[in-house]
Amino acid sequence: MNAPDAWSGTPVLVPAPAPAPSLELATSSAWNNGKSTGRLLGEIDLAATPAAVRLGRSYVRELVGQYFGAARSELADLELLTSEAITSSVLYARPRRDGTVMLSALHIDRFVRVEVTDGGGLRGQARLPEEPSQNHARGLVLMRALAADHGTHRNRNGTSTFWFGVAIREGWRLP
Repeated sequence: MNAPDAWSGTPVLVPAPAPAPSLELATSSAWNNGKSTGRLLGEIDLAATPAAVRLGRSYVRELVGQYFGAARSELADLELLTSEAITSSVLYARPRRDGTVMLSALHIDRFVRVEVTDGGGLRGQARLPEEPSQNHARGLVLMRALAADHGTHRNRNGTSTFWFGVAIREGWRLP
């Protein structure tokens, strides 16, 4: 055995590979009264009406655009998915007790996560039907195609949160 090959008796710590970021591990902001494992960019309550779709889309576009310095053209997927998530909440779920849905945007690792919290599915009807209608299927197809991850959580207070995440694109400057 050569001297360089001999063990010096000093342990060497080799860092474990970092796990891939998971949007599922982030705690919904609605679960912990606005406290999340990600950085909350902003949160807004919107009346659970069709007008909420336009307002929510604009809110997320402005918020994320200012935070990351992203141009409107770079935020098209984020806007589209936000519209689909709010539309689903308004059409297929009950509003929260105060008649609103809550829209939250978070920065988690290399992702923007958008959450829409409502009062849960309509009585006797699942939030996501097993055989979705043509319009509802369009939203799910878009989520699967454009979102890095998405899912639904039933919160302790009886509300439901639908969330999706999109990757931060190259060129977006991180604060």
